[in-house]
Amino acid sequence: MNDDPARLRILHALSTCEFAGTERHVAQLSALQAQSCDVTVLLERETCDARTGGDITQHLAPSVRVIRAGRWGYLVSLAQLWRSGHYDIIHTHLGRASARATWLRRLGIGGKTPLLATLHTRYRERSYGTHDALICIARWQFEELPQAQKQRARIVPNWTAVEVKPSERSVLRDAVRKELGLPQHAFLVVAAGRMVEEKGFKTLIKAWGAARRPAGAALVFVGDGPQRLTLEAMSRESTDIHFMGYRKDMPSLFAGFDAFVMPSHHEPFGLVLLEAMAAGLPVRATAAGGVLDILADAPECFIEPENLQAMVGALEELCASSSLRDWDMALWRPDVQAARVADFYRTLTSKASALQSGDR
Repeated sequence: MNDDPARLRILHALSTCEFAGTERHVAQLSALQAQSCDVTVLLERETCDARTGGDITQHLAPSVRVIRAGRWGYLVSLAQLWRSGHYDIIHTHLGRASARATWLRRLGIGGKTPLLATLHTRYRERSYGTHDALICIARWQFEELPQAQKQRARIVPNWTAVEVKPSERSVLRDAVRKELGLPQHAFLVVAAGRMVEEKGFKTLIKAWGAARRPAGAALVFVGDGPQRLTLEAMSRESTDIHFMGYRKDMPSLFAGFDAFVMPSHHEPFGLVLLEAMAAGLPVRATAAGGVLDILADAPECFIEPENLQAMVGALEELCASSSLRDWDMALWRPDVQAARVADFYRTLTSKASALQSGDR
């Protein structure tokens, strides 16, 4: 029984061992919610990314309670917490945690406690089929939903909390160029993300080699992943392509660059694009997934996916731009989107309360 109905008790379920966009989203959302709610995050026993060292626990607010899966595994821990009746809402993220919650719901565990999932990728019936509600982070996800699921879904995009002060920009610009051994006037185009095939970094490297660019310009990759060695081998003969690896100072590091490019074949949302925009960078991004929502008012910034010549043209446009861009970020503020999530929670808990009252 919740003694203070105005203070929701929220359980976030996330079963991953890396730190990327989804994990950052959960860390930020839980911190915002903990200002007025009791928030718990259920994690795996091991959450450190073996490749990058990234770990969501390093980013969770002190006011957020962290529970790691017990010796019997994540499924049992989730079942125990759900059956405890201590939570007003269960909010799952990504397929593994969501599929386990779906299986438990089919077993009748959890009663009428609302079960909600955020779709960070595509909808799959086996992962989300028994959820009471879905949050889509982009319009394409909502449009792909089965008709029956659309009735219980809302679009609530991701957000960014990046704020860059002019004094910070100057310091970061100097620091990035010094680290790379480049002159202070060097024009730097940055691409960031997990180094996997769908991010399109191979196409970007080929396009950079074919693009007309000013002397001293350089392409910088930030991030790590299984494809990194391949990408480094592709660019071994290029003196103007650099790799900075995984960085814990992202996304603030974006302010140290001059322009941003996203060559993804598909992008569920495109958080790094949003972060680059918040840093004031001119951007170009492939017209895929959530990028279509983010740049809806700037179609001139779109690149056709997997089109080498289009990528070449985009890079030449970026290299020709010498000024920062003042993007309107009002829609993407954390407090705005967190309030929309809270409103959705209230709708779900009100329905659950009405059902429980009807059963008495």
